Amino acid sequence: MDVVRRFSLLATASLLGIAVMLGWASARPVMSSNAASSLSSASSYFDSTIVLARGSRPRGSRGDELVIALGYLERLRLGLGSPFRLVDEAAHDPRLRGDMSPRVAWAVLARLRRGDAYAIDASVLDGAGPWAHDGRGTTGAAHLALIEHAVRGGSDPRAGELAVRLAYQIEAAKGALASSSVSIATQVAALVRDRELAVADVADLFADAGGRHADVLELLAARRAEHTFRVERPPLAPIGADLQLEAMNAVPGLVRALDTLDRVDAPPLTAAVDKSSPVIGRAFAARLVVLSQSRPPVAQVVVTLRSHERTALRATNDESLAAGYSPAAVRSDSARRPTALALLSAAVALRSLAQQVPWFAGDGGPDAADLAAEFGLANVSFARGVPSEWRPYYMRELQGALRDMQRVLPTFAMDGLRVQFGVDALPDSALAMHDPRTRTLQLSVSTSGGTLAHELSHDLDWQASRRLFAVAGGYSTDRSIRERRGTLARSLRGLAEARLLRSPGVAATAPMDRPAELFARGADWFVASSLAQQGRTNGFLSAIEDASLGGYAAGPPTAIGVAGAGALTSAIEAMTYLPDSTRAAFESQWSDPRVVDPTLLVRRALETPVSWRAAWQLRGGAAGAAGSLAGAPAQLCVSDDSPASRARERLLMTAVDARARGMALRRARYRPAAWTRPEWASSVLGLAPWAPDEGLRLIDGLRAAIVSELTSALPDQGVVPAVPVIFRSNAASCSSISR
Repeated sequence: MDVVRRFSLLATASLLGIAVMLGWASARPVMSSNAASSLSSASSYFDSTIVLARGSRPRGSRGDELVIALGYLERLRLGLGSPFRLVDEAAHDPRLRGDMSPRVAWAVLARLRRGDAYAIDASVLDGAGPWAHDGRGTTGAAHLALIEHAVRGGSDPRAGELAVRLAYQIEAAKGALASSSVSIATQVAALVRDRELAVADVADLFADAGGRHADVLELLAARRAEHTFRVERPPLAPIGADLQLEAMNAVPGLVRALDTLDRVDAPPLTAAVDKSSPVIGRAFAARLVVLSQSRPPVAQVVVTLRSHERTALRATNDESLAAGYSPAAVRSDSARRPTALALLSAAVALRSLAQQVPWFAGDGGPDAADLAAEFGLANVSFARGVPSEWRPYYMRELQGALRDMQRVLPTFAMDGLRVQFGVDALPDSALAMHDPRTRTLQLSVSTSGGTLAHELSHDLDWQASRRLFAVAGGYSTDRSIRERRGTLARSLRGLAEARLLRSPGVAATAPMDRPAELFARGADWFVASSLAQQGRTNGFLSAIEDASLGGYAAGPPTAIGVAGAGALTSAIEAMTYLPDSTRAAFESQWSDPRVVDPTLLVRRALETPVSWRAAWQLRGGAAGAAGSLAGAPAQLCVSDDSPASRARERLLMTAVDARARGMALRRARYRPAAWTRPEWASSVLGLAPWAPDEGLRLIDGLRAAIVSELTSALPDQGVVPAVPVIFRSNAASCSSISR
């Protein structure tokens, strides 16, 4: 009995201790009193200053200092880069003197905590669809609210972002949304995701600083150096299988919501989004444009804005971008949407610089002798037009890019390579160039950032030509394809035969790149993917962000599936040493159907070649429209029965169904006149006289044709989660052959 009492007392005391500890943890303040005071003071100062400065003009050095300070807050509001990079910059900005520097840093954190960040103009999604029978389309505000709800409603913002991407691709394939809406929604979801991750990061920052009794700004700098902020981690890094499963399971609900989005009124925008008023007034914005010219150009801004011809917005870096956009943000004319689209694209492009270390005029950097000693470069030179105060910045960025390139390819040698920075535009509108005659990288200070991996891959190709061929000259990839022999030629043919995904708006019949360009694009993806596996991103080396946001230098992924990934890694191995772990990680990410990004699976279903003429010929005979097509049921034999495989199967069949319906709908619309419209077209369009069976049989047949292509084409193996037809004992059965 005494033993029982003692055990009961011990258990009660233990439970009481646990309850006390849990109560202490839940009552633990989210931040220290000093941090709360600094936040409140900085927030109050700038809240009142912003109101007073909107109708004023900056005067003298103090005015310029205030212009720069408000520029930081405006860049935060527009989502131009990681908020923590902005804090790091403000804390080290020599243009902010005295107590202004820490005050700006605290103000950025304060405004991030209360949601004054990543404001998105809803007009970018106007006209996306769907459209009601009376022609009235869904507002951009309704789309923005739906995307916000999806991203915020998931267990992790990354799962919500993925679900949005998948749903918009499927709806556009079905014809319910404009095809241009996919890329816009992808960019919007990326910024909404970053906002949610940054808000969670700042909450953790203050809680950890309070618990450790650490200085907030010092802890922030340490976390940036360690790349532990979630918003600054590379988006290209694979997300967990559980988050992929969550995203795929959320797609049907999002598709249904998009189908009926034109029937509901858009809810009011949340406080985190409805921040349409610029922080900086016209006079201050004009002065900021002038002050921003002392900072080097950023290719992510310059190149992206050049691709938006309908806007007059021009800038050289994120500071001048914020200054140039702010006066246009209050306009309500027809030029507002193109300008908002340009800003959105530039903000997304700047994500690749999330881990960049701040640099200001006057800061140092390595010199040509340092780079020659470390990498064996023959020379690094600058054209006369490159300001001398910018040169250390480009030397530092070049050094970081070369180091990260060798982080992926450890034996890649650059002995004898020349690098030349200039200010003039390069021939043929090139962003950067590798000159094989002189072995020189020609880089423009305005456009070459983010292209180094591509150009260095050309140099690797150049070196291989000298090693593999008796007569030196040109690139090994071009020469091996021309001579049609050797391991490298087989690898490149395999890479070319593994059909590429198309960029939005590019025709399916676009000519294939020459072998040297095909290899360089693939190597760019390989380098960016391998760095992301290590938690690193380098916006000067590569502008690639993820499978949907390939940047301006690489384009869509070039090596997906078993054939594509294997061909690319074999080509690289023919030129330089490739660690087994690096190769295995890349091939797993891009050719394992259990973990490959689901957006690639959907894009394969939407872009895999299907001959309408062949399908049309199957319509012949007495069976009528698509009668014989329906005889081949759409069947997908998944490789296993796990929840993830079943979710991928459902997602793929949803995409296949959307594409089949979209194909039938577009073909039916080619026959606008009722007297020339066949029965199947009337059925698909729902126009009298019509019978639903005709259209349904056609759609069923198209589904079967798409699935047949997906499960039999070599490039789709490693992406589609199905047992290939050649491994089945019967084409109509899911039983597989033991081998």
